[in-house]
Amino acid sequence: MKTNFAVLLLAVLAVLVLSCNQQPSSTNTGSDPLPSWNDGTSKQAIIDFVKNSIDSTSKGFVPVADRIACFDNDGTLWTEKPLPFELFFVIDRIKAMAPQHPEWKTQQPYKGILEGDLKAAIAGGEKALFEMIMTTHAGMTTDEFDKTVKDWMATATHPKTGKHYNEMVYQPMLELLNYLRANGHKTFIVSGGGIDFMRVWVEQAYGIPPYQVVGSSLKTKYDTTRTPPVFIKLAELNFNDDKLGKPVGIHQHIGKRPVFTAGNSDRDYAMLQYTSTGSGPHFGIIVHHTDSMREYAYDRDDKLARLNNGLNDAKKYGWIIVDMKTDWKKIYPFDEKVESELTAIDVLLNPDKTMLDSAKVYNEIMRRNYAGPGSYSLDALHTPHITVLQCFVKTADLKKVYDEVEKVVKSEKPTNENLTSKGFYYFPYKELGLAGITINTTPNLLRFQEKIIEALKPFIVVGTDAAFVQNADGTPIAAGSSEYVNGFIPDHSGAKYNPHVTIGLAQEDFLKELLAKPYNSFTFKSSSVSIYHLGDFGTARTKLWTSTE
Repeated sequence: MKTNFAVLLLAVLAVLVLSCNQQPSSTNTGSDPLPSWNDGTSKQAIIDFVKNSIDSTSKGFVPVADRIACFDNDGTLWTEKPLPFELFFVIDRIKAMAPQHPEWKTQQPYKGILEGDLKAAIAGGEKALFEMIMTTHAGMTTDEFDKTVKDWMATATHPKTGKHYNEMVYQPMLELLNYLRANGHKTFIVSGGGIDFMRVWVEQAYGIPPYQVVGSSLKTKYDTTRTPPVFIKLAELNFNDDKLGKPVGIHQHIGKRPVFTAGNSDRDYAMLQYTSTGSGPHFGIIVHHTDSMREYAYDRDDKLARLNNGLNDAKKYGWIIVDMKTDWKKIYPFDEKVESELTAIDVLLNPDKTMLDSAKVYNEIMRRNYAGPGSYSLDALHTPHITVLQCFVKTADLKKVYDEVEKVVKSEKPTNENLTSKGFYYFPYKELGLAGITINTTPNLLRFQEKIIEALKPFIVVGTDAAFVQNADGTPIAAGSSEYVNGFIPDHSGAKYNPHVTIGLAQEDFLKELLAKPYNSFTFKSSSVSIYHLGDFGTARTKLWTSTE
């Protein structure tokens, strides 16, 4: 739920002062498609609709070509409090740009933002707010804007949870998106938020490609005076995809009436109504924010995300009111209330800047070759590292594991060891390869691994994919991951140890060419030892412990 940039920012600050397209044709009946939903009428209604939509003998059958599902974003797929996240971006960008604009210290509305005086910042009304939006969204190429958003997403964190904003997605809705797609429904975002802002990150977060995003937009100019030509974002509103604009956006961008729509406020009312007044089967969901403990609670009296007419007319149109507090077992993917009893861990060496810089260079090369599902940047969520041991342990034993590793680190002092890179390797995965920079083993490195294994053997157990950090978009952990970790000691230790720094996914043919080229080795050291919770493709996803050496 978002509105015209300037109007929305005005309302918010005033309050503060005051896909894959072709999918299988049948549901998976062997497991719960919505595990983070509590059993009840909401969950069952969703399952019934989806099952009927693919049953050609049912009155609820929907031809594949008509299986269009539209989702609002803010408050429907991710959190929108205490501010819609794009507005945090506006404020943060003004602060970041301020050193290049000393005049802002005395010029409103920037002076108010820089001093934390929101009342002064919005005193100029919509005109002042539109100026701030244009300052942070326009006057640059679309590629420059994409990079700015991507960099912000990688560093900015939510004021309540401390999580990155793209981690604040709703796990039950990720499961719903996947369930619909698995049954032939195309999923679209239809949001009042900036279309260019969303397109940068929604595919990784939701599995929805950029071309299935409908949002508010600025006018854009194709500039042929540059080589190559570029798109320039102009300081002029092109389309406001909010309220009555949402059905218009659907008509203009998608060209078909949805059969499934989800929203969370009266700003989504027109979109829900448009879906529900069409002929044939249809389904509407309103996410009702009722959980003040795990998220936020608001509805009829909220100045920004008021949910009044939607609640009043839900029965009339047959909309399902999803009660966040009672219908959802968990809110976010990182919610500890549905935590595995086991944890997949990686005991690793943190390489110094020399290796980090090299790994990031090659990661960029990997991502230029392949940017599809599974591709990732080396960042805080995918930390470059040298694995010493991967294994499963009981979550309750983690503190004991940390203590044992600390003892080994103090006795063996692995950060004193000089290490040398020697080339590349890759692990085949379908038509791709998971690549890395290999490192020469040394007697001291092998001894360190041996001591770590010896210390942790009493705690090692057999585990499954549930012990990994689960993917935010609900997709399963890559096939073979659990087998790799369970077999790490016999298959990847001692004489079989292959120390390396993983650099990403690429096409296998590309990697074969890369391995055939001459390689310039270099020397580096480790800065520390850490234990991470493993994520998909063996990535070091969440730091659990770091040595004090």
